[in-house]
Amino acid sequence: MEARTRDDYFEAGLRLVGEGGSGAVTIARLCEALDVTKGSFYHHFRNIEDYRLQLLKHWAVEREGQIAEALSQADGPVQRTVAMREHAVGLAHEAEAAIRSWSRRDGAVEAVQQRVDAERERATTDAYVAAGVPPEVAALLGRIAVGLLIGVQHRSGPADREGLEAMYRLLHELVVAQYLTQGAGARRSSP
Repeated sequence: MEARTRDDYFEAGLRLVGEGGSGAVTIARLCEALDVTKGSFYHHFRNIEDYRLQLLKHWAVEREGQIAEALSQADGPVQRTVAMREHAVGLAHEAEAAIRSWSRRDGAVEAVQQRVDAERERATTDAYVAAGVPPEVAALLGRIAVGLLIGVQHRSGPADREGLEAMYRLLHELVVAQYLTQGAGARRSSP
């Protein structure tokens, strides 16, 4: 048995949440998934409630870090919107869907989930504003982008990444045609 880190526990926990919801995250299942003893779990966490709280904090911080990383690698403002799309398509949608379900039963989970969605909306809005979209339209686009993500995550079955990619691509093309195309009269003040 190799020593496991807290991050190993968080990765295993997100897989378990994605496979079976919040109820699937137990000490026994985590230890089985990581091939460790319960003593290893208690070395890192006080109890399952402490673990779940830290798992959610980890999820939120990871998502914020992933957004920042995706945006930092983009070449130019329009590419930032593409980076946001690629980031959203690549998420662990099954785990996120389970966290959304969990948030309807637990106020602390809901607060974390809402913070993550608000950060996504803000980052998307900022990317569109930087690309030249009027701020009030960019704010609506941020809401639409997060709404699409939530909708895909709430549909039954595995997340339709191809469908989400197609919806985001169409949204991007519409925004480019309406607001970002260079030329006479290309920029308009309303959608």
